Amino acid sequence: MYARKHECQIVPRDIIKLDDWQPVQNQCHANVLILETYGQGYSAVHGWLYIDYDGKADFVRFVAHSVLMNDAGKLIDVTPAFAGSEPYPFISANISNTEYEDMLNSLLKKYGTTDCLDYQTKNIR
Repeated sequence: MYARKHECQIVPRDIIKLDDWQPVQNQCHANVLILETYGQGYSAVHGWLYIDYDGKADFVRFVAHSVLMNDAGKLIDVTPAFAGSEPYPFISANISNTEYEDMLNSLLKKYGTTDCLDYQTKNIR
């Protein structure tokens, strides 16, 4: 993924509500799957938020995240952010839903979390 970091983009946030349902913070995967299932021309796009810590750390972090693509091909982040949080660049995983789920399950088995993957960028002395 690090080799593809140049593909990252800021995805505009837009809260989409259904009758008695609205997206929930920290539930991006569930939020997009509900909206994809509901129809309206949305499809889930799974990938990663890219966090580089402004170059102050010797690693970068990829955080599992899902957004929607509308029928016009525009990406939309429907998961509410915490007040004051900045948007992070997003990179699509470019794999199927099943492959993405398998990847998250592998991370859970290996690291005890599906939330993130750190990539070492500098040698530790």
